[in-house]
Amino acid sequence: MRSVQALLMSALLVLSIACGRLPLKSTANTDQFNREYQIGAYLWFQRSGEYRALCYQAYNLAKSKLDRELENKHNRKRAIVLDIDETVLDNSYSGADEIQRRQNWHQGSFNQWVAKKAAVGIPGAREFLQYAVSRQVEVIYISNRLTTQKEDTYENLSRLGIPVKKENLYLLSDQWGKESRRLEVLKKYDVVLYFGDNLGDFHKDWDHKSSDERAALVDSHQKEFGEKFIIFPNPLYGDWEKSLPASKNKSDLLKSIP
Repeated sequence: MRSVQALLMSALLVLSIACGRLPLKSTANTDQFNREYQIGAYLWFQRSGEYRALCYQAYNLAKSKLDRELENKHNRKRAIVLDIDETVLDNSYSGADEIQRRQNWHQGSFNQWVAKKAAVGIPGAREFLQYAVSRQVEVIYISNRLTTQKEDTYENLSRLGIPVKKENLYLLSDQWGKESRRLEVLKKYDVVLYFGDNLGDFHKDWDHKSSDERAALVDSHQKEFGEKFIIFPNPLYGDWEKSLPASKNKSDLLKSIP
């Protein structure tokens, strides 16, 4: 057991810098649970070949769908709409550093991370987005990064060779939900694909819903995943956490064999 713990901690030592979004609880019992969960989630995100394969699979599928869509005639220019964090940019190094320091996530720490412009690209993102631009497709970003972070975000993406225009960065001003910004984009372009790691990146249907409601809505939208919606794995944080029923012990929420 000690060797396993040592392996986990030594692996974390290679992770770096200041955004994890799963707040560490203050009580001793939940602190150990959350810490173990977070370590496993971050190791899977950063170290597993399966995670990288899922990202490549998502962007490969998107390229095929885009090629097929470009065969059809459109009256307006086509566009794709992407979330940024954990869809195009990988912020896990920041969160891993917070775990090691036993710090809680807060907006200030994320602001410091964004200012570093140190996020790396999600596997497959740069190549796919460069391809989309080569096919005359407009690349739009709708993110809940703050509008005050536009310059840093632009520089981070540009440094990685990821296509970006400042006017195509639709960041957070007053509404956490993204529907109003999606509607603004739809006034200008025919959007052929949406990309995100959170269901709210695709449609307002998933905003402010319980976990059961979100799952049922996924079923009702099932034909759109892989066709219109391209989703990326993210066990680190997301609206799925807030949608869970209240419980002092998260293990109570697990479903057993019926």
